[in-house]
Order: sequence, then C-alpha cells, then structure tokens
Amino acid sequence: MKAIRNFLDKIDPELMIQESMYGFVMSLTFITAAQLGIFHYSDRTALILAIIGMDFVWGSIDMYIFYRMDMMSLHRQVITLGKMYVSEDRSSMREEVDRELDGTIFDLMDGSTREKAVDLVMGSEIGNFGGYRKEKNKYLFNAVSAAIITFMTAIPAVVCLLLIGDDTTAFFSSSAISSLALFFIGYRMSPYRKRSMKALTGLMTTAASLLLTLFAAYFGG
Repeated sequence: MKAIRNFLDKIDPELMIQESMYGFVMSLTFITAAQLGIFHYSDRTALILAIIGMDFVWGSIDMYIFYRMDMMSLHRQVITLGKMYVSEDRSSMREEVDRELDGTIFDLMDGSTREKAVDLVMGSEIGNFGGYRKEKNKYLFNAVSAAIITFMTAIPAVVCLLLIGDDTTAFFSSSAISSLALFFIGYRMSPYRKRSMKALTGLMTTAASLLLTLFAAYFGG
C-alpha cells in the first residue's frame, strides 16, 4: 500500500483525473453497450478482451503522445536558450523568451513581475544538463503512469465479469465500483481544501464520466 501511495503522490493530479476518466469511460462504454443490447459478444472472454484491449491501446497512445509533446516542448526551450546564448543581441530574443512563460504561473502575475522573470532568463548563463535530465525523467514517468492508470481502470469490470455469473449483476457491479472509484479519485486529486469542494469535484468527475459513457455507448464512441 505504501508503494501505491508513493506512486499516486508523484502523479500530476490533472493527469490522474484525465486518465481515470478516459479509462473508466472506455471500460463502461462496453459494459453499458452490452447491458443495453447495443454491443453483442460471443462470451464473457470476448467482452473482457475487448475492454482490456481498448484500455491498453488508448493508454499506450496517450503514453506516446504525452511523452513526445513534452519532449518537443523541452527541446524547443533548449533551442530558444541556445539561440539566446550565442546571439550577439540578446534583446532580440526577448519576445521568444516571453512566449515560453505562457501557460505557467506567470500568467496570473502582473506584467512587471513577468518582465522581471524574462530579464532573469535573459541575463542567465548556460548551466549543466542536470535539469534537462530531471525533466526528461519526469516526462517519462508521467507518460508511463498515464498508460498504467488507463490500463488499471479495466480491473473493476474484468473482476466483476470473472467472478459474477449473472450478467445484470455483473454489469451493475462494474458500473457501481467504477463510479465509486471515479468519485474518490476526483475527491483525492481535487485542488481544493474544503471537503465539500473535494466532494463536488468527485461528483462532477463521476457525473461527467457517466454522461460520456452513455453518449459513447449510443453513438459508438
């Protein structure tokens, strides 16, 4: 349990919620479609393999995309700094450096604070690549975590289908356990401190996931 807790503490909350919703929605789409008679399967094994296969494929896709996007962003920053360090006129790089602050905490600060941050970067000197390697390892961890989280969301549905003989009970149990998991994930990963707001985040995460599940089941998502 301690290892799992340490693993969860290292994951970005936004990534955890996103991949949990993604994985559970995909699993529940098959369950809901089968329950409503929209999706037909030959036996339980076929349904289980469909759920596992879908979560594995899309988890792997997310892993690749997230890692490549993060690395492309990191490479762009390295190139920007490299150009600035060799430029005879660093001031010409000011706008480009300022763009690298977009999407960070500086978006919430006043203009003068942002200008000071740009000045700090403009006046810096190249350091070692320890920070680069640290960021690269972090991106790899997040990418692999995304795949693991997505794949793990298949567990409630698979366990229920393996252990419960009655289809109706198995489908209902899968949906109920997945919904509870979504609620507690949303609750735990909520950025708010008040329990009421944490609970609201959990409820919204669950409700949005179930609505997307129904939409996907009916329209072939």
